[in-house]
Amino acid sequence: MQFSIIKENILPLIQHANNFTSSKGINTILENILIEAEEEEIQLKASNTHMGFSAKIKANIEETGTTTVSCKKLHDIIKELPNAAVIDFKYDGSKLKLTSGKSKFTLSTIEPEFFPTMTPITPEYRIKMKSGSLEKLLQKTIFCISNDPSKTEYTGAHFKVFGNKLEIGSADFQRIATAETVFDEEFSDEFTINIPKKTAIEVSKLLDLDDEVEIETDKKQVQFKIDNIVVYSKLIEKFIKNIGSLFKTNYPISARIPTRQFEEVVRRISTITSEVSRGIVLSFNENALNIFSLETEYGQGNEIIDGVELEGESIDIIFNSKLLLEIINHIDSEFFTIKMIGRKNPAIIVPENGKYQYLLVAISIDRY
Repeated sequence: MQFSIIKENILPLIQHANNFTSSKGINTILENILIEAEEEEIQLKASNTHMGFSAKIKANIEETGTTTVSCKKLHDIIKELPNAAVIDFKYDGSKLKLTSGKSKFTLSTIEPEFFPTMTPITPEYRIKMKSGSLEKLLQKTIFCISNDPSKTEYTGAHFKVFGNKLEIGSADFQRIATAETVFDEEFSDEFTINIPKKTAIEVSKLLDLDDEVEIETDKKQVQFKIDNIVVYSKLIEKFIKNIGSLFKTNYPISARIPTRQFEEVVRRISTITSEVSRGIVLSFNENALNIFSLETEYGQGNEIIDGVELEGESIDIIFNSKLLLEIINHIDSEFFTIKMIGRKNPAIIVPENGKYQYLLVAISIDRY
């Protein structure tokens, strides 16, 4: 195998591929990237057996062939080469040699037959959509996915396609997020899949490479086709049933709040909260919102936002300020509405523009 390529053409792909390798040392081959030189292009592959990455790129091929090398080391070497450097790759049957100018490197290899492969997908369902739309849906939801593996259904992004809509939902044990987009056409088949958080994060990093993304699934695996890249992933078999059902409850109390002012106040008051609960109280009255911290050994803080429009009775409700701020940070409208039932019930946070919303569980404390 022998080919040459410019640094800027291959480095971004190796950087993405490195995110699909395994660094746990269980199996050395899972740390490697597969490089296959074909007649007019090279193909790069990486996999940790749960998810995989494949990309094709044009190169000056002198000799075809295949091998695997450490993806991280290859990335580290190429990253440090000068901009616009031409890199010559040559595999002699045991070592991969890289040459660029006066720089020369020799990398150990592992035979490609040991490289893991993802089971081919025979798609039962497929959709094509604007990459920007999917990127926005993921950005609004994936931060709410749980990292707790004890309930696997909470560790993924739920993609639900029905009619002409795609809804993405995610949840941990204190928050729920949903966001949706509308397609120009209706899809005859409805389906729901649960995509692992790591896959969703890596896909979101690739969506600016092309205007459109194709999603194909057989309900056991999913693949995303973005420009010259394909991302493969196994799916989570369990689902959160009726992930959006709590949003349909009647919430008789609501308040309209200026987003960035609220964010700034909550950030200031949260500086004096307990490291455990991070509790802050939102005290709604007719024309004002008083935000204050639960009293701790550090003391207490409060600040008032005037002109908040309240519908319904006055109410005090307590939230974890860290979780609340993470939600507010993802709201890009000037105002949002918070809908409530009671001080111990979850509340709904709805931006004024955009088809996304959040549920946040209140901290249930009788006295403060």
